[in-house]
Amino acid sequence: MSYARAVIGALVIAAAAGTPLAAQDHAVTIFARGGGYNGLTKLNDAGTADFKKTGYNLGGGVDVQVQKYVSLRGDFTYGRNELRNHSTPTGVKANRYLYDAAVQLQYPTSGGIEPYVFAGGGAVTVHQVGTTAPDKTKGAGTFGLGLNYRIPGTQFGVFAEGKSWLYKIDSMSGALAGINKTEFDVAWSGGLSYRFPF
Repeated sequence: MSYARAVIGALVIAAAAGTPLAAQDHAVTIFARGGGYNGLTKLNDAGTADFKKTGYNLGGGVDVQVQKYVSLRGDFTYGRNELRNHSTPTGVKANRYLYDAAVQLQYPTSGGIEPYVFAGGGAVTVHQVGTTAPDKTKGAGTFGLGLNYRIPGTQFGVFAEGKSWLYKIDSMSGALAGINKTEFDVAWSGGLSYRFPF
């Protein structure tokens, strides 16, 4: 009987001691962010149209840390900016609704600073603002990098992130007719995160 108690006691102590370590390696984090948005490429064969005028983005998501250095993340981003023709703003604005999932690699440090990179895929829906032109949804690849800082004594973090998408939009109508190139969009953001260890 005393042997069984000793084994149970040792298991309880080991479980209690191991819980903080496990909590550090497994967590669900929610985050929200906002910042600027640009398209970096020309949109037509003539090279006259682009989305290089800076717009804005808002977004958020969730990531699941499955191991100290690896997380799986799901994101939604709303981005808007203006079409230019011959480097002149046209007044035509386009919304992008970007939804994707990615594998993230992070490197937590003892000082609370955590650089990370990620890559994955999803889709983008393009909508011309103020028109009844049909939306177009296309597959998209995504990749990015960031730097998170965990605020000491809390589960909150603040972060800066750059994120990009690669996709092709074509068969648009109205002011976006004739667009037929692969688009490379970028968003740069600041945000706030909250971590739920488990």
